[in-house]
Amino acid sequence: MANPRRVIIRVCVTDIPAANPQERVYRLGRDFCQQILQRSFNNNLQDECHDAMHFLPNFDSENNVKAWFIYDFDVTCPLSKEEVLTIPHEVYHATRKENTWIFTPRERWIVEGRKYCSMYTWGGSRAAR
Repeated sequence: MANPRRVIIRVCVTDIPAANPQERVYRLGRDFCQQILQRSFNNNLQDECHDAMHFLPNFDSENNVKAWFIYDFDVTCPLSKEEVLTIPHEVYHATRKENTWIFTPRERWIVEGRKYCSMYTWGGSRAAR
């Protein structure tokens, strides 16, 4: 059974190990799934239940800047903005210590994060098509 949730992560983009900046969104989502959700990241949009990633500003910056990353987990169908507001939202601050991620929950950021992120289509832009 799918448990849809939206996860918002704040991280310094240069902390994300990736061969090139365009791979950061996938890599962070994959690492989060493995470490926190204890499962694989499934970004195969053809699957009935999949995970979606959003490409927000600064994800590909070459500079040492912090950026927001949004992931929708267990996407099975499109949701309206109102429906998205009713599903669980989690917000984390991510840092790296050597080769290990530290995902620190930030509950005080959830209310504002939920409001801001409601502008992003559940399941990513392909879900709206």
